[in-house]
Amino acid sequence: MSPTRSSNRRRRPHPLSVLGRLGDRLRQGVDTIALTCCHPLVPASRCRKRHTQLAAIHATDPPALVVARTVLYALLAGLAAWLATFLGAILLLTESWGSVPTFGRFSVVTDSSALTLGLAVGVGSIVAIAVMVATYRLRWLSITHRATARKRRIDRTLPRAVAFMYALARSGMPLPAVLRTLADHEAVYGETAVAIGVTVREIDRFGADVITALEATSDRTPSAELSEFTADLAAVVDSGRPIDDYLRGQHERYREAAADSQQGFLDRLSTAAEGYVTGLVVGPLFVVTTLTIVGLVVTDTLAVLGVLIFGVLPVGTAGFLLVIDRLLADRGQGKMPSGGDEKRHQWTTEPPRSDAQPQVTSSDHNRERQRAMLRLTGRLSRYRRLFRRPVATLVERPWLTLLVTVPLGLWWLVAVADRPHSPVAMASATRPLSIVIIAICGPYAVADEIGAARHRRLTAAVPVFLDRLAGVNEAGLSVVDGIDRVADGDLGALSTPLDRTRRDVRWGADATTALRRLAGRVRSPAVTGAVALVTNALRASNRIGPVARIAAAELRAVQRLTRRRRRAMATYLVVIYVAFFVFLGIIAALSASFIPAIETADVATGGVSTTGIPATGGGVGGVTVGVDPYETLLAQAATVQAVCSGLVAGRLGEGQLRAGIKHVAVLLVVAQLALWLI
Repeated sequence: MSPTRSSNRRRRPHPLSVLGRLGDRLRQGVDTIALTCCHPLVPASRCRKRHTQLAAIHATDPPALVVARTVLYALLAGLAAWLATFLGAILLLTESWGSVPTFGRFSVVTDSSALTLGLAVGVGSIVAIAVMVATYRLRWLSITHRATARKRRIDRTLPRAVAFMYALARSGMPLPAVLRTLADHEAVYGETAVAIGVTVREIDRFGADVITALEATSDRTPSAELSEFTADLAAVVDSGRPIDDYLRGQHERYREAAADSQQGFLDRLSTAAEGYVTGLVVGPLFVVTTLTIVGLVVTDTLAVLGVLIFGVLPVGTAGFLLVIDRLLADRGQGKMPSGGDEKRHQWTTEPPRSDAQPQVTSSDHNRERQRAMLRLTGRLSRYRRLFRRPVATLVERPWLTLLVTVPLGLWWLVAVADRPHSPVAMASATRPLSIVIIAICGPYAVADEIGAARHRRLTAAVPVFLDRLAGVNEAGLSVVDGIDRVADGDLGALSTPLDRTRRDVRWGADATTALRRLAGRVRSPAVTGAVALVTNALRASNRIGPVARIAAAELRAVQRLTRRRRRAMATYLVVIYVAFFVFLGIIAALSASFIPAIETADVATGGVSTTGIPATGGGVGGVTVGVDPYETLLAQAATVQAVCSGLVAGRLGEGQLRAGIKHVAVLLVVAQLALWLI
């Protein structure tokens, strides 16, 4: 076989690439129609108004194209709505006017067709206009929501990013290098690093100076805090004042603002927690108890109890969790940004590229196959690590436990539980369902708690490590010797990883490589941030003492605020647990004494109480309801309350919904033990 024929066979396009090219052509066709037909319908002032809104989310397309595309989508949605409404109205009106009305000698056969057509066109036009307006508004509302969410993420990570920039500038690094270093650490500094990355791209790719790039970022960002910071930073650079002095002032301002706003945030969170305890813990406890007693003595209340237990409690808890999410998002107490989840671009055009395509050779195909093998090996190595170190892998990824517990739990539930044809069958199905939830939540909670405890120990050890490294560096030792000296001390959870780092240095690795390996082994955001700071400060100077102390002070301030918040929320966690135990106690009292007394009185009086009212929840039509449905509802209320209270306890106590899974498991275990003893 000739080389030309074999190379041509290798270049045969893949079916997926063909589909990708078809999709690109279809998208280009839609954009062409939008720009040709819809763009003239939009005023130029409207496009300029949307420019800032699209720049805030780093839209990849120009504003004129996005506006025209939105108008096209609205027109297509309106046309589809008009056709559907028109056809539906024709069918309904024709069916309604199947028998033609007559008035004496006159008939409306001719007029009814015209009236039907006119009504269908009118109703369809009204619906089409409403759908077009709604589609257009919803499109821009979604873009506004994305810009608002990005603003929150920027405000959440800006104080840490400013501290990072101040530490690097304090070490003597120039401002462009500081911005470039911050942009390279998106996994640590989140959306702020993404915004600064656009500034760096303006400098590196488009040749803009630092002042122009910072002013462009100030105009483009949706965050007022970042806009003010970048504008002031550009003014400082223009005036020639020291950058580190300005960054130090901003760093101290953010620290003071965080300390001042902490009390107000805790007050709002405490008010929300009190509202939850009163409205969704104590209140339902009183109402369920009262309705149960009324249902057993006076009249049937099963329907009201069902609505309260399966409707009000879950919906109210979901609403409260949404409120807490909003409070935590505004405060910036969410989880550490992962970064890199999706590609973010600026809508400005890329620099022109050459149309000439490089010639593909056989060596290029060989390298591509080697890269594919390396990617496949990297993917398989994750699964190999799962079997070699299963405990460590489960601690890092607790969701892997669900791959085992969920299928087994569902299989056991189907095999054991009966179909709820009656209240007794429903009662028998409640316990297996609770056991399955415990079996699913238990392993996940154990793995997650072990990982969270490890993360807390590592986070607590990082400031100590930075302070000691700063001390030995200020005493005259180099970073390499400082790592060797610090590793001799007790640093808690960081001692073993530092021993390996010291061995890396002794075996010939430089300090930067050894510290990066430390961050890769530990995989903690606090350690990753500290390593990024130290390794980048080493580029400017070997004297990293002031930089390390700045980072240690920043971490201690964050940890202090976190501890204060947990102490403030501990009271409400205790109240939630106590209220749940009181609820179980009331269920025990009703089941052990009150319900047997009602049954005894029912048997003694023949189904009629001394007041003449049907006993045991005497129902409608002289048919008594019995006590079994109420016992079933009480057991189900305990299960629902355990799940809801557990999730809220985790969200209030630790700021994460997944932290409430362990509370759910504990409360369900307590509830099942109490119901079993009863």
